[in-house]
Amino acid sequence: MLANQAEAADTVTGKVFWDRNENGIQETWERGIPKVCVSNGREVTQTDRKGIYQLPAYDDMVVFVIKPSGWMTPVDENNLPQFSYIHKPAGSPDEIQRFRGIEPTGLLPNMVNFPLYRVGKEFSFKAIITGDTQVYNDREINFLRDSLVKEVQGTKASFCISMGDNVGDDLSLYPRYLDVMSQMGIPVYYVPGNHDLDFDAPSDEDSFDTLKSYMGASYYSFNYGDVHFVILDSVEYPSESSSSYNGKISDAEMEWLANDLAYVPKDKLIVLNMHIPIVSDLDRGNEQHQVDNREALYALLDGRKVVSLGGHTHTLSHFKAGDELDGWGQQTPFDQIIVGAACGSWWSGDLDDTGVPVSYMRDGVPRGHMVFSFNGNNYEDIYKAGAKAYDKQIHLAFLTDDFQSWYDSRAAGENVTITDLENRNIVSSAQLSNVKLVANVWGANKEDNVVFIFDKNTVVTAEYSEDVMDPYALPLEMYVLRGVPGFALFDKNWDDGTFMGTQYGPGEAVDLGEWLHTTAGRSTHLFQCNVPADLEAGAHSVEVVTRNTHGKVFRETLVFEVE
Repeated sequence: MLANQAEAADTVTGKVFWDRNENGIQETWERGIPKVCVSNGREVTQTDRKGIYQLPAYDDMVVFVIKPSGWMTPVDENNLPQFSYIHKPAGSPDEIQRFRGIEPTGLLPNMVNFPLYRVGKEFSFKAIITGDTQVYNDREINFLRDSLVKEVQGTKASFCISMGDNVGDDLSLYPRYLDVMSQMGIPVYYVPGNHDLDFDAPSDEDSFDTLKSYMGASYYSFNYGDVHFVILDSVEYPSESSSSYNGKISDAEMEWLANDLAYVPKDKLIVLNMHIPIVSDLDRGNEQHQVDNREALYALLDGRKVVSLGGHTHTLSHFKAGDELDGWGQQTPFDQIIVGAACGSWWSGDLDDTGVPVSYMRDGVPRGHMVFSFNGNNYEDIYKAGAKAYDKQIHLAFLTDDFQSWYDSRAAGENVTITDLENRNIVSSAQLSNVKLVANVWGANKEDNVVFIFDKNTVVTAEYSEDVMDPYALPLEMYVLRGVPGFALFDKNWDDGTFMGTQYGPGEAVDLGEWLHTTAGRSTHLFQCNVPADLEAGAHSVEVVTRNTHGKVFRETLVFEVE
């Protein structure tokens, strides 16, 4: 973005041009690009045949170019796409003191220009989608560096979208965080999350000022191939309906989205990206954790080919059009995916052999990220668990009377540990009729086909269940939490002027508590079967086989004994 010659104005104008030499400056021989969309956060217009646009100007606005397919905006040293210009003449309100907010921008430049350069056809491409990196301190940035960033580095993906809660309330971490994330080596688009807020902001319009000062617009869109990506701010703060934040898309943002979609052909795939999901798998009885005005959003997107991506819940869930859970109030009209969390359950649990916490999420899935492969206006997605192969998509465990007894003791606060769970893969013949085998199929929808094959010849169809617990993940989740200072996620005292990132190291290991347990109702991808009661004493094997929505087959095997 280029700006020059400040003046007071009722309109903002500029040029979108082909930056052939990629120096960010329009040379006399570099022409404007026609029919490129530009927005002020409310209205959307297209450039004329010379690449010129004009829009109404507001005292608090972000002007941004909507990247067309086949073109790219410049990126800065942090691989942040440079597509927007902040206009806030007086800067952030005086109430914003904890972090830097937005410095006064002064008068509006008489030209706000946007350079683009050609990148060729993008019919087929990949994107990295990561939920909640949520680093609370410098040590957790180390974990992020040694997990997500290291794994993605060298990828053939075109870009990454980070789905909000990028940091954990301490916005002074942004410089190091962005520097580390840049090492993925691809452009990174950021979604705002409720832990990216300026909590001292007096209004929702100002609540992401510090984030904007680092990353640009808090809602925007861009195009790759036959896909239109929409980044939404789904966090309302302060909220009239909640004591803190709420899930809602503002009226101004809804106005912008309607205007944005008016320029998007009906045959394009729309990919929505927001932190608080439209509908939630967990906490769905609390409107704070899903979008209040989702019916209006559904109406706006009616007749479109849409998939909506969300973060926030630290779970991985796939919902197909027509699915409905208690608390939603209606069926979802299009596919929705909650994409998991790079930090898992807040960088918790024992350290793995890379020095990063194991950190299984609230639904029993390991920390990780998603990879989306786009082909035209179609897509396939797969979850990539941290430090595991792509074909690792399932874990298996027996739910026995012994496990239930251990779990009840641990949940009651008794001094039992994971080492007391010996012989989890030895089943008593006297208990066979009561034993269930539970498969956590991480990327599954409840309609996916899942079967268990015992000893390579006895096929048992799996039963989807929202009422069973996950005996594999529970011992890993219940054990310890490391990395969060005192686990003070919700009772931090910000008023003394100190912040976590530079003042505190990791907290002591503490019990996670019932909030994080993968108990009944916490997972949308658990499948179970009764173990055949006629298994003879001795060693056996079972294989779980699943075919997902995209036709991909995944397998996992478990060897066990009956005594």
